[in-house]
Amino acid sequence: MRITVTRDVFTYDELEPDAQRRALEKLTEDAWESLDSDMVAEDLAGYFDMLATGSDGAVLGRKQLADKYGVRIYWSVSYSQSDNASIEGKLHRSDTPNLAWPEGVTYARVRSSNYGNSIVECVETDDEAYIEHGDLFDATQEMITKLSRKLYNYARQQIKGYTSAEYVLNAYRDHYGLTRRFTATGDYAPAAFWCDDTEGDNA
Repeated sequence: MRITVTRDVFTYDELEPDAQRRALEKLTEDAWESLDSDMVAEDLAGYFDMLATGSDGAVLGRKQLADKYGVRIYWSVSYSQSDNASIEGKLHRSDTPNLAWPEGVTYARVRSSNYGNSIVECVETDDEAYIEHGDLFDATQEMITKLSRKLYNYARQQIKGYTSAEYVLNAYRDHYGLTRRFTATGDYAPAAFWCDDTEGDNA
């Protein structure tokens, strides 16, 4: 015996306000789960490029960042106490003139700790190599700490944008497809009932 099952499914814009709020929660949860970390990493690399040289902040890949500056950026944003951003590599003043270098410092070797901190290992001046303590060392560590904080705040800003109501709804309407997917309460209907909205649906 053959049985046909039908079900009412709605687009976001057809829902009542309370149901829309529930549907937006679902879409936002999906946006968090599917967030492309590479996209955020490229945004961060471009932001570092802007901070370092005053460029227009064009997106850079991780390899481009490493090739151009000899550094790598690590980050974690989950809205918890362990959130951080840090850098690791060998920074040269000649490559990053817009950073807040202490007077006389021309180079800094930095590592990322297991706790997500950027730790200066040594600095150099034109006259002295492998400085591992003192005022110039401390001032360079302060520069790197502030830089890491700026990178972290920028990562948070980007993620907030990629999971904002406006961004999520635009993606749902323009890119996701299968926009007719909600029950009258704003929950997801079973995926087998999802479909694209068409002109005929609205007639």
